[in-house]
Amino acid sequence: MDGVKVALTDEQKLDWLQLIRSTQIGPKIFHMLINKYGGAGNAIAALPEFIAQTNNKKIKLANRDTVLYEWQNIQKFGAKLIALGEDDYPDALKYSANPPPLLTVKGDISQLRKPALSIVGTRNCSALGLKLTQKLATDVGAEGFTIVSGFARGIDTKAHIAALNTGTIACLAGGINIIYPPENDKLYQDFLTHKGLFISEMPFSLTPKATHFPRRNRIIAGIAHATLVIEAAIKSGSLITANMAADLGREILAVPGNPLDPRAAGPNSLLKNGAILVRHKDDVLDALAFVKNNQKTSYENIKEVEVNIQQEDLFSLQPVTRKMQEISNKPEDVIMQLLTTSPIEMDYLLRETKLNTEKFHNALLNLELDEKIEQIYGQGVQLRS
Repeated sequence: MDGVKVALTDEQKLDWLQLIRSTQIGPKIFHMLINKYGGAGNAIAALPEFIAQTNNKKIKLANRDTVLYEWQNIQKFGAKLIALGEDDYPDALKYSANPPPLLTVKGDISQLRKPALSIVGTRNCSALGLKLTQKLATDVGAEGFTIVSGFARGIDTKAHIAALNTGTIACLAGGINIIYPPENDKLYQDFLTHKGLFISEMPFSLTPKATHFPRRNRIIAGIAHATLVIEAAIKSGSLITANMAADLGREILAVPGNPLDPRAAGPNSLLKNGAILVRHKDDVLDALAFVKNNQKTSYENIKEVEVNIQQEDLFSLQPVTRKMQEISNKPEDVIMQLLTTSPIEMDYLLRETKLNTEKFHNALLNLELDEKIEQIYGQGVQLRS
């Protein structure tokens, strides 16, 4: 569908939705069926023949009434479906391997027409990582780029918050109406009153599971011109996203970190393998200069991005529970998680801990007495090296 603009009727879009929601039909098989039979309606009619020819008895056409129910819920929620090839479908994602045929979106749809930078990183980030994320997302967003991330705790959340006034896109692993993690409910509402856009390829009301996150990650990688990694372990979703982006021929950027900090292992590994080093916004803007110069990007060397597509559970519409991830609330542990061997200002650390002043200073004293941290005059506090 490269270069082909389409405008589907509601009936055609329902056909697309029914086909992509069918068991064992992911984006790759969807595109093959569309090309083979000349449209989703024809593909649906020919599906029994296709199953017989391929002897793939696991393929099962989605129930039309169930699909219609999803369609109606999307409309009632104020969201909309965008099909591959339609004007609003993001150009960069169109050039990814096996792009999602349909996207459900809600919010400021103009963000899809802007150049984009994906910012990803660990949930268990440091205060320095949060501070740098806020600075980069704010500064790069002010230069006309929309900031893309995955709406997760930590780096993702900070990147979104920093870019609310300039433009941000949250790629969700579940349905467009599901707030996950639950503590981001206020941020979800802030998206809808600012310049935020939610995007998902998953069914309405779908509860996100571990198997869904690689699909979300491939959208984060594919929708942006570059991916920036700020703090991530070697075996993490952030590194998976960066590798997907590299396979798509996109720019990979990384913030270097202390070799003694496990959260720096991912970015440092990317830098060793040729990623662009980022210290401030100018490093990012230099890497994305081709976008500002209106140079057409070529993605001719796209590699196949292997994603574990599991369609069987896509209509298990259990609500998300508000059970939180097990995280220690002990003040000392909260502070230790945010510190690295580089100093961070005391006021900023206090804000990020969300502790009251008395608990914060008592915990600092305990950590100093235990010789776990040290205060550097005029610079702040850090882990004792």
